[in-house]
Amino acid sequence: MNLELKNLSGTDIEISGELEAPAFGQYWQEAVLKVSARTKIDGYRQGKIPENVLISNVGEAEILEEAAEMALEDLWPKIIKEKNIEPIGKPEIVITKLARGNPLGFKIKSVTLPEIKLPNYKDIAASVYWRTEPEIKVENSEIDSALEYLQKARAKDDLPAGGSAEINDDFAKNLGDFQNLEALKANLAENIKAEKIIKNGEKKRMETLDSIAGACNIEVPPILVEFEKQKMVGELKENLSGIGIAWEHYLDHIKKTEEDLKKEWALEAEKRVRYGLTLREIAKAENVTVSEDELQNETMLILSKVPKEEAKSLDPQKLKDYAYGIIRNEKVFKILEQKE
Repeated sequence: MNLELKNLSGTDIEISGELEAPAFGQYWQEAVLKVSARTKIDGYRQGKIPENVLISNVGEAEILEEAAEMALEDLWPKIIKEKNIEPIGKPEIVITKLARGNPLGFKIKSVTLPEIKLPNYKDIAASVYWRTEPEIKVENSEIDSALEYLQKARAKDDLPAGGSAEINDDFAKNLGDFQNLEALKANLAENIKAEKIIKNGEKKRMETLDSIAGACNIEVPPILVEFEKQKMVGELKENLSGIGIAWEHYLDHIKKTEEDLKKEWALEAEKRVRYGLTLREIAKAENVTVSEDELQNETMLILSKVPKEEAKSLDPQKLKDYAYGIIRNEKVFKILEQKE
């Protein structure tokens, strides 16, 4: 098989080639059987039509086209491997030569993942993670706000005998294993600080990823942006369904169409694609792997948070891919957070 690869743009390629006549000829009989199985001819059973009768009724061209389709279906994975490309979506295939006893000529156009040249991502990460920052503190006003929230929540409940909704020692004792109000305040301060630390960590992750992705100068294929927009639509539909809101009612309420939302999300979708491609490239550079046990555990964790009826409708492969992405990305961030 002779192949020629041409770069049409940063992510668009065209592969021209020919499959030798003997190799192409091996698909003829299988193509005859497939065409015979879907053809109706009086006096013959489908799938049992003699070759000469089939050709006289449907023509040789239909059988050749079937053979070409089967051949290219087998060839595409081999072409991907030989040319070391990472295609996205379904390729566009054009037959350039099709005749019995001759080579099969073809041209394949495909979009591929962009080539990414990573910057010194560990230095970028270090500049974010290990810079000097003010100590995370909890203000008294934040503790007071938390106490007021608990007081309002408590006031809605039936108070036990001797209970009180006033913010005092009794109030603290009735909320849990607290000796007094000061103990409750200390617990709230600890929880607020822990939440701030988590949010600060998430903020640093996004800042680091944004800086690394920005330094990569990634040429994002439009098809990936479209995929991401559709994914965002799916996520919103799922969230709305979870709170009992129909998609059509939501669109009527906001007075927008699905296409309007996709247009509004264009920049966000492109950013998400850049982030995903960057994380993927770092994972490759760091030889990050995900074991079957890790996948299984993460999948079970995801399913445990989904209602049983919804879990039944989930695509197993998509669920597995989602779990893989979560684990891989977490491992990448752990690498970026390490101090050299």
